[in-house]
Amino acid sequence: MTRPSVNRSRIFPAITIGSAAACICLAASTPASANGRYPSAGQILVDPADPDHLWIRATYGVLTTSDGGERWSWICEPAIGYIGIEDPMMVLTGDGSILVGLFGGLSATHDRGCQWELGAGGVADRNIVDLSIDRAEPGSVILLGSSVLGSDEILTQVWESKDDGRTWAQAGVDLPSTFLGVTLDSAPSDPRRLYVSGRWNGPSFQGILKRSMDRGRTWEDFDVPGSDERNLPYIGAVDPVDPDVVYVRRDGDEADTLLVTRDGGATWEEVFQAASLVGLALSPDGSKIAVGSDYGGLWTAPTATLTFTPVRNLGVRCLTWTPRGLFACADEFVDGFTAGISTDEGQTFSPLMTLDRLCGPPPACGSDSETGEACPALWPATASFLGAAGSCDAGAGASGTATAGGGGAGESGTGAGAGGSGTGAAAGGGCACEASGKGRHGGLLGCMIVAAGVLCGARRRARKASSGRMALGVRAGPS
Repeated sequence: MTRPSVNRSRIFPAITIGSAAACICLAASTPASANGRYPSAGQILVDPADPDHLWIRATYGVLTTSDGGERWSWICEPAIGYIGIEDPMMVLTGDGSILVGLFGGLSATHDRGCQWELGAGGVADRNIVDLSIDRAEPGSVILLGSSVLGSDEILTQVWESKDDGRTWAQAGVDLPSTFLGVTLDSAPSDPRRLYVSGRWNGPSFQGILKRSMDRGRTWEDFDVPGSDERNLPYIGAVDPVDPDVVYVRRDGDEADTLLVTRDGGATWEEVFQAASLVGLALSPDGSKIAVGSDYGGLWTAPTATLTFTPVRNLGVRCLTWTPRGLFACADEFVDGFTAGISTDEGQTFSPLMTLDRLCGPPPACGSDSETGEACPALWPATASFLGAAGSCDAGAGASGTATAGGGGAGESGTGAGAGGSGTGAAAGGGCACEASGKGRHGGLLGCMIVAAGVLCGARRRARKASSGRMALGVRAGPS
């Protein structure tokens, strides 16, 4: 599972003053223009009951397919209930429902994306920071809400649903008002075991892993070493067999660090570092782990040793591992696909989602639904902005897909479709965008960076990139 933190898109190398100046008018484009953000994906969900039913969270909305990726439908952010720069956590429940945690509450669809409804009762109007499925019972969901109150106190609670997100009840007690929660998960082998990560709200802002053995009635606290107000701990995964084994990603100014505890949080070991560690997934049996960096590529290791090996030079944005294979989000303009699947543990990927397969809002959604009402008018500008198919009625979509590049971790592996050689394209909102160096999308990114302020946080990313694609520190062998 990939946990959201900050948006860390790689800086595209071909941005010129000319292409940027030609596209400043993009700042006045409509909200449909992907919010001016670099087009990328940050989460992949696979329906365990229907492997052809997949969902992707992207920077320009949510994408879904019911035919294994031949054609993708686009659902705009306003239909779901958010507008602006927000990367909400999503879960896919046992009956195919999608739940989305927003700054202002919980949004859910139970009909594959047409009707969206906001959660009521205790989860209404809360900042939903994380969601997790109980793997032993797919219809059971837990969520973490953590909101700052007017008195500077924090209300952090765990809620659970047994009916695919339709009704909710609080799980256990409120967490301390001085604790800010950021992620949660349950142990697949022991659903009563819950973990929540976060930090104290002063004075040291120490990062904490909270552990409950009784579904939230009581909690124990364990310090996560090296974490503080700036370097928060995020739960990456809980081992499917051993409830005491937890993987946590800790933010860092120069590099992110992967830590593991094998005793439920009492002791910790640092096992991996990357300039920007945004992907982590365990194999279904828990015997292997994959980690990914949008700077440093894809690495894997046996969980018994946690000795990592570079597998592929891929700009990883997210990872998901199911019995079907290892799914990855990547940079389509560099790697040849937005989402792909590997059946050989990351050595090669087959494109699963490319922009020429994106066909617009779901045709099944009528105008009386949230998606049918909000999205069709926004789609033309979005399609133009992305260079997407626009419509698949005329045969666009399944044909002409990008080919994933080959090569191991030391090769470029960019593949066909990563950049191209075109000379220009129209950007969203009617602004002509002059491409430079990298074809249509090189100029597109120049527009977005200048017009929408994507340089927020660039100093940190540039500092990381200057030390190479990977700042690596891996363990030599088992302890």
